[in-house]
Amino acid sequence: MLNLELLKNKIHLRPGCKERLYLPRKELGRGLHSVEFKSEHMLLQLLDCLEKHKDTSTRRAAIFKKLEEAQLANLYNEIKNRKLHSKLYSARNNELVSVNDSSRWLKKGSVRPRDEAVFCYIQDRNVFWGAEGMCQHCNQSRKTVDHLATKCEKMLGHDYTRRHNEVVRCIHLLLLNKYKFKSSKRIRSHSVQEILDNEYAEIRVDTRIKTDVKIRCNRPDIFILDKRQNRITLIEVGITSQDSLQIVETEKLRKYDLLANELGLIYKCSVEIIPYVITWDGIVTKYHKTYLKRLQIPINVEAYIQSIVLKKTVEMISFDRRRGIESGPSAEESWERASLSVIIGAEMHKQPTPPLKEVKNEEDSVKQVNSKNILPLILDDVTRPEEPTIDINDKSDVEKENKVVKVMEEIS
Repeated sequence: MLNLELLKNKIHLRPGCKERLYLPRKELGRGLHSVEFKSEHMLLQLLDCLEKHKDTSTRRAAIFKKLEEAQLANLYNEIKNRKLHSKLYSARNNELVSVNDSSRWLKKGSVRPRDEAVFCYIQDRNVFWGAEGMCQHCNQSRKTVDHLATKCEKMLGHDYTRRHNEVVRCIHLLLLNKYKFKSSKRIRSHSVQEILDNEYAEIRVDTRIKTDVKIRCNRPDIFILDKRQNRITLIEVGITSQDSLQIVETEKLRKYDLLANELGLIYKCSVEIIPYVITWDGIVTKYHKTYLKRLQIPINVEAYIQSIVLKKTVEMISFDRRRGIESGPSAEESWERASLSVIIGAEMHKQPTPPLKEVKNEEDSVKQVNSKNILPLILDDVTRPEEPTIDINDKSDVEKENKVVKVMEEIS
């Protein structure tokens, strides 16, 4: 009955991975309590109460730990058997990936339940229900979520760039507050200027850096000259796929080595290169936390950036959103249309249903449907994630991750 209510209120979408509902948020789940699992806990508690031995508490803790591990293992085994649903959780098998840090948008973000359902639905990748066809942009690869999210060359100059620039915009506003260019905390209304200069710093965005020696890679996403500390920071943003995550992060880290050497000689200062790399579905490496600390990005802002990357990916994959073709005047209307496309598409998948646990049309056994006009349907009532308050002076965010700053404006 509960699952039916979740479906009715669009807090869970039918073709999505239902096992994720009961996984902890720190493991990319949605943190709901399973009645089945709770009943198992209750039975064990009853057993322990009946056995009043001196070592009961120690044994009970060990039993509960084993039970929890077994319950999670059961959910992961179910997910592993799904061709598409298992792709997100393949990150658990990569020792260089931090699943906990990749779950920040679920733990620390201010995302509405319906928005969360849509983002999880895209992460589950079961959008086209086995009727992918060919990519409408390049007509060279199959139309899959992974292809549309990062791998279509025809989308590189518009959709991917817009998503990339959203991340740059968030980091840029943080820097402007840090170096006293402005005190605004409104990410949504922030516009990026190519060059800014004051007594504290010089900040350039997507600008060619002149050097005495000709260097091919001389246009970092963000260039910062800290005049007080006599230090230059080069920031390079990358949004990629899971199979390229480590490669892209390493490339971004080494891309400007020659430029850094030249800048060090010209300005006679230290130069550091910081990559900010995330996959389209929010996965980050275990080194990402170190880069956040060096950039002084608060955890709630990081959660917001993860949700924005997911949101922009949903917009790209929606059929209703095509290369710059937008009938509405605002990005919010664009998101609403994309949101509507996803939700309706999921509802078209609906059959006369028993409770969710009994539904047979699982991810890989779904009857094929004509997907031509389906995806412009999935996202009803989904809005922009609530914007976090940006507090540059908070030193504890990255290290403790125990406090989410209240959002500073109500999203209409």
